[in-house]
Formats: sequence, structure tokens, C-alpha cells
Amino acid sequence: MVVSVDRGRWGVVLDGDPDRRVVAMRARELGRTPIVVGDDVSVVGDLSGRPDTLARIVRVADRRTVLRRTADDTDPYERIIVANAELMLIVVAAADPPPRTGFVERALIAAFVGGVTPVVCVTKTDLADPTDFERELEAMGVEVLRTGVEDGVEQLRKLIDGHVSALIGHSGVGKSTLVNRIVPEADRETGEVSGVGKGRHTSSSAVALELPGGGFVIDT
Repeated sequence: MVVSVDRGRWGVVLDGDPDRRVVAMRARELGRTPIVVGDDVSVVGDLSGRPDTLARIVRVADRRTVLRRTADDTDPYERIIVANAELMLIVVAAADPPPRTGFVERALIAAFVGGVTPVVCVTKTDLADPTDFERELEAMGVEVLRTGVEDGVEQLRKLIDGHVSALIGHSGVGKSTLVNRIVPEADRETGEVSGVGKGRHTSSSAVALELPGGGFVIDT
């Protein structure tokens, strides 16, 4: 599984074992085939994972689900940003900033079109009562969790353990705080898997973080 992408290099976890990681390049015969976080790939070559070694990605498996970023004024192309996620965790704040219904609607459309189950995570519930907002979403059949409280975080952990989930949210809604609560030592792990070993995190790139109960959460 591809867990990170950085400038023509892909971080890959082998055989579902997070302790077995390699850095890989795309084989020439794949041309410009897009390879994104969450993709299942076949790799050959040096699979030791030692520093300064490179494996080669020779095949990208058919994707079960996809999450796409639509074209806009800054990018004229629709792009796949995450493959094979089972859940989309849409993080919104009850206040500061208030819920952006347009953002949530676009995220729900992306989830439904891509074959991914959406779950809305509401943070900062100590600042405002999100009941009306939650009722609107629940009427649409969308699951809503109040992750601003420990009970909600525990429910989320049980829901995502053993699965691959993609997590999205605007700046300031408490997304980083939530990631740190569900992924122990998330800051350290992000540094390891992003930049495929370069020790930095680029917020514009997706990165997959291992969950304590198995599975991954992909911070987009």
C-alpha cells in the first residue's frame, strides 16, 4: 500500500506490515500512470528498506474506491487524491469557524460518487450546540459523531480500526488535534512517512498514518 508521495518517490508498506517500508520509484513501463496514497501496488527490486535504497513500482491494482479533487481556478484538472478508502471522515467545528455546509455538501458528493462511506466528525462542541446541523445530516442518512468529547473519539476509534479512512477538513476546525488523539505519536509518524524519509510534512500532500487497532487514516 502506498502511504506517502513526494517528488517522484513513493513510500510503500509491504504486505500490510507497517514495520516493512520501502521507498520506490515508478517503473519506466508505467509511463505517467498516476499513483496515489492508498493505491495497492506491486513492487520489485531492493525491498530491504535500508537507507538510500529504491524499489520499483511495476503495477497499480484496480482501485476499489476513489476520492477526487475537482478542477478549479488554480488547477484545471480533476485529480484522484486517495485510493481505496472505505470511510471519509469530514471534520467540521461547531463554532470558530462555524460549519460550512457548502464544504460538507461537496465532500458528501465526492464520497458518494467515489464509493466511500462518509462520517461527519464535529469538534469544538463545547463552544456551540450543533444539534440542528447534526439533524440535517442525519436526515440525509449520514452518520455524525461529536468528536469534541471523549465518548465521540472512542466511537470513532472503534469505527475506523482495521479500515482505511480518509480525513478532510478546513484549517482551524481541530483536524490536527483529532489526528493526534486517534493516532498516538502522530507528529512523529507523519514526519517518518511524509517526504518518504526526509522528515518533513507537506500539508498539501496526503499521508497515511497507522492506527493502533490496525488500518490507516489518510490525512489529506
